[in-house]
Amino acid sequence: MHPLYIALTATDVIAVVSAIGGWAVWVWVLPRDQDEWFQRPFWWWGGVGLLFLTLTSGLILVSRSLEMSRGPLSGLPAVIPVVLSATRFGHIWTARVPILIGLWLLWAAGWRWRGRGRLIGGIMLVGLFAIAFTRSETGHPADHGSFRFPVFVDWIHLVAAGLWIGALFSIALFVFPTLRRRLKQGKNELPAVIFSRLSTLAGVGLGLILVTGIYTAWQQLGSWSAFVTTTYGEVLLVKLGLVLILILIGASNRYVRLPEIRRICGLPPRSGWGHFLWIHRVRPNPATKPELPSRELDRCHRAIAVESLIGLLVLIAASVLLHGMPPAAMAQVPAGFGLGQGSSMTGVTPTPSDPSGGSESMRGVRTRTSFSFGSRGAAGAVSRTVHIVALDSFRFDPSRIAVSPGATIRFVVTNRGQLVHEFVIGNVAEQEAHERDMERHPNMKMHDPNGVTVEPGQTRSLVWHFPDQPMTLEYACHEPGHFAAGMMGIIEVGRPVDYSPKALEPLPSGGWRIRRRH
Repeated sequence: MHPLYIALTATDVIAVVSAIGGWAVWVWVLPRDQDEWFQRPFWWWGGVGLLFLTLTSGLILVSRSLEMSRGPLSGLPAVIPVVLSATRFGHIWTARVPILIGLWLLWAAGWRWRGRGRLIGGIMLVGLFAIAFTRSETGHPADHGSFRFPVFVDWIHLVAAGLWIGALFSIALFVFPTLRRRLKQGKNELPAVIFSRLSTLAGVGLGLILVTGIYTAWQQLGSWSAFVTTTYGEVLLVKLGLVLILILIGASNRYVRLPEIRRICGLPPRSGWGHFLWIHRVRPNPATKPELPSRELDRCHRAIAVESLIGLLVLIAASVLLHGMPPAAMAQVPAGFGLGQGSSMTGVTPTPSDPSGGSESMRGVRTRTSFSFGSRGAAGAVSRTVHIVALDSFRFDPSRIAVSPGATIRFVVTNRGQLVHEFVIGNVAEQEAHERDMERHPNMKMHDPNGVTVEPGQTRSLVWHFPDQPMTLEYACHEPGHFAAGMMGIIEVGRPVDYSPKALEPLPSGGWRIRRRH
């Protein structure tokens, strides 16, 4: 996990959460009858948050493009158009552009027609929910397809984080300074009203986070032991510990500080849903209107500032998880598969049940040399040379090859694009297993004998000896997002290729392959 990529992801997550929380505070927390005091400063803060979100949207595009290409910054002008036009991430990210334009237009309209501020703020909040969905559609929940149930669960989780943690950011940075000015003008009941509504909003966010978080953890971990046996589980434990601290501080604010503030302001000790939904307006007891001590407000400010800081750490931990491979996905990788790909695998040997056959030492790691679909060939036995071009359109040229059973073929692979590509030979099971292995180690080069990693502009060769029997094999690229985009070709060993519609079957992650023959 590259720290730069994690930092850029964290920046984007913080921007999305902060924007959702800020506009949720505007729509649901701040009293309507105080718009004349809150709207102008809030609209300035809203513009700053929107600018931050716009900048981070560009940065996350740069980050993911660098991850896919592994090239220098100087190559981005050539890489970004390819990412936008030919990758699933690019297609989803493109949806942000019109949404951001619409948000800016709404922001300008709200600044011009302040009487419509609440309605415009609500529409902007819906747009921010859509921005949050683009994040969920490019994370782990979307690994097996778009618009799946885990994607919506992750989306609700992110929105809930905005309603809770993002709202805390807004209260700490914007609302408190405004409240101090209002208290000097005798509006002593405002803190009680605002904190009551904030408490209810945070409660809604917390409830959604707990439900969706439990489901996601169950899906990603796969077992209780993964909490302590994997890096992913350890980071998740840290995140859960921080959330627990947030819950304790929030409970103290709701059940200790808030009743005290309401008592001082002459309001009933309990706050209900009516305060949150504006069914009725909160009015102080006319018989007692004592002044709210500034020290009480300072205590609340400090508590919320601490909550905001811990919430920031929670979002950073979540960003680390976004760049880690979930243990449940790791468990699906066959024993001994791709051991040459990760330096963290050093010293690990295949299990006795590993069907891969013999092994050889490579940089201290034992890796396979023979497969059920062939083995590394000898240069002196080459009977034919096949030239293949890897393209940034996520296609190979040619896309289908026929070879004779028992032949030894030299594949000369040239990368004419700006992205890093792989050329991996294998059957259906091998390709799907290697795809999962690359999800675990997306930045590792290919070291197994049945494949090569080809840098932009580079040409590499691979000699492969095919079995002396008919079969259908594939060659594919498993750089992040490439296989899902359909970067795959067909090798027919000793029999003609059938490309009629009835012979094709869809891939779970997109694209098509020849239907397996039995």
